[in-house]
Amino acid sequence: MLKKTYRSPIELKEDGQPGEFRAVFSTFNVVDHDGDVTVPGAFHDGQKVRISYWGHRWQDLPVGRGEIHQDEEKAWVEGRFFLDTEAGKETYLTVKNLDDLQEWSYGFDIEESRLGEFEEQDVQFLEALTVYEVSPVMLGAGIGTRTETIKGMKPYPNEHACRLRPPGAFQEGSFRRISREHDGKKYDVIVGRLEGEDTMTEQAYRYPKDVWEAAEARKHCSDHDGSFEAASDSAGKDEGQTADGGDPSGPPPQVVSTIIDIDLMEVEL
Repeated sequence: MLKKTYRSPIELKEDGQPGEFRAVFSTFNVVDHDGDVTVPGAFHDGQKVRISYWGHRWQDLPVGRGEIHQDEEKAWVEGRFFLDTEAGKETYLTVKNLDDLQEWSYGFDIEESRLGEFEEQDVQFLEALTVYEVSPVMLGAGIGTRTETIKGMKPYPNEHACRLRPPGAFQEGSFRRISREHDGKKYDVIVGRLEGEDTMTEQAYRYPKDVWEAAEARKHCSDHDGSFEAASDSAGKDEGQTADGGDPSGPPPQVVSTIIDIDLMEVEL
């Protein structure tokens, strides 16, 4: 079995089930660091695969499962971490917290290949592959891939949340949190600078649940064409699981997006 590895930034999914993610694990018509060129259609679309524990540790239990898809430019896995197992939850949190440092690898066998020349280099063209598993890893050799999305486990515990724009569309380090009032009720606005712009733009709203009823906050969010998530009923918060992937008391960290765009991981809004 062979392995190839790719770097992946991160974003939380805004829909779907907790622990779901999408990660690009191969880009086509690019010479990778192994001197191979994977051609469009090399994978079996819809093939089910295991998500292995960190570093292709086949001796350990899988931490998730997924399904392979592809287009003319890339192949990706749509998967879900097993958040009801310790290994699955641990892997999810590690991938989430690594953000743009995360790299992914897949284990495969070659069904069809040929030798040839590509961009004045002698390469091996990978034309048909069988993938057995996909795994988060420490280092890799891939070109132009990324974790597109990953869904958080819980909403805010103390605030209702309204997402207006994906954080990956904003410049790194530009987020600020300011206070505002509507009908005499205070709420917070998270603003930042969109890529290529100098002015501040609203990214999300936060409504304290001891001030705002969920129905009121939902209507306000809907009036601004936002995506709403009511606060959880839990008294505490699992670390790293806020609606924008950061501390709810301050501005969310910048999301890294290239498509998984993994925007940075955002807990569902």
